[in-house]
Amino acid sequence: MSQTSPSPSVGSGTAQYLRSLRPELPRSVWTVLLGVTISAVGNGFVLPFGSIYLHQVRGLPIPVVGAVISSAAVASLLAGTLGGTLVDRVGPRTMMLAGLLLQAAGYTAFAYALSAPEAVGAMLLIGAGLGSFYPAYASLLAALTDRPQRTAAASLQYAATNLGIGLGAVIGGLLVSTSRPQSFTFIFVANAVSFLLFAGLLLRGVPSGRAAGAGRDRVGYRLVLRDLTFLAVVGFNGLVVLSTYAQLDSSVPLYAHLFLGVPTVALGGILAVNTAFIVVAQLPIARAVRRLDRSRTLALSAGAWMAAWLVGELASLGHGGSAIWLLGLYAVLFGLGECLLSSTIAPLVADLAPAGVRGRYMAVFNLSWSLGLLLGPALGGLVMGTFLRPGMWLLWAAVALCLVLWAETLGGHLPRAVNRAPGAG
Repeated sequence: MSQTSPSPSVGSGTAQYLRSLRPELPRSVWTVLLGVTISAVGNGFVLPFGSIYLHQVRGLPIPVVGAVISSAAVASLLAGTLGGTLVDRVGPRTMMLAGLLLQAAGYTAFAYALSAPEAVGAMLLIGAGLGSFYPAYASLLAALTDRPQRTAAASLQYAATNLGIGLGAVIGGLLVSTSRPQSFTFIFVANAVSFLLFAGLLLRGVPSGRAAGAGRDRVGYRLVLRDLTFLAVVGFNGLVVLSTYAQLDSSVPLYAHLFLGVPTVALGGILAVNTAFIVVAQLPIARAVRRLDRSRTLALSAGAWMAAWLVGELASLGHGGSAIWLLGLYAVLFGLGECLLSSTIAPLVADLAPAGVRGRYMAVFNLSWSLGLLLGPALGGLVMGTFLRPGMWLLWAAVALCLVLWAETLGGHLPRAVNRAPGAG
């Protein structure tokens, strides 16, 4: 009786593929990513509920809610400018610790804020923490990795962030209720604790990340501001943040809750759909586009957001259950855009930034986040509070189309060695 050699099983092929997705990264990077995941769980507790908390629990008018949330970006702008210089002088880990402690203090204060001035004070602390943290965080990851590792590190970081946010959002959606104000207090304090846990991990086995000789120059921000190609990338990202992330944090959940009849539990579930997609798809998507020019990947991300806003327009024509299902699809398409952007934009900026002034480059890049988060909620609140509300979804779809064209234009200005992904042959 003849025997045939067994063919490789589907299961072994799948296991081999999954192993190929696991990047080879330094142990210190894995420690940082663990801290990112823990703090992301805390952020997930509060992410969809800040505007609802201020409006329905604390009784602030919708335009005031947008202004309060935007105030964090004001502090982030100021702290980020100084923070970039300090990152180069004292090292990114030190500034990350400062940012985490400021955010912990801010969220604790926000949990007990009863008025608009108190909420603004808390948001200013949070914004100062964000402005200190993110340039340092991006600089630390760049210092701990080489160029081929940066795309994998950025993708894994984003997947870890969304895993934590997704878990936190589901738990937060089950815990909070507008009839129990203390439930909101609990989730904001829990978020503060998550930042303290992250700080503890940083003190255990993560190097400072400070470049040799960094911070001794006197160029300040002049070198950064002369880099017009880099500034074009910053402008692109700023418009992305204003029209996508800022709206997801503010106008989208409020619109869905007030005008489409989506309960808070479903809002948490919709955000969980978004984050679950990112957790599952982030690394495979990064692998799929690893040979594309980075400008082309950025254009694809903007195209995904345009499709998401068009689906949101369909959702706005329904109510209750039908709107929830369509917003779930919106969340998936939104997540696709996030996956494409996150695997591309941070490594691109890291490759454009000279090591000795990397903190200042990252600080200027962080300004695009701060400005987007400053203007985005305020503009979203203005749209929702005026006759523009019925056209909200189409407005942001048009902005996404502009981003597609912007990304394609960037391709002609980026240095070829930078625009070409590390995985390209």
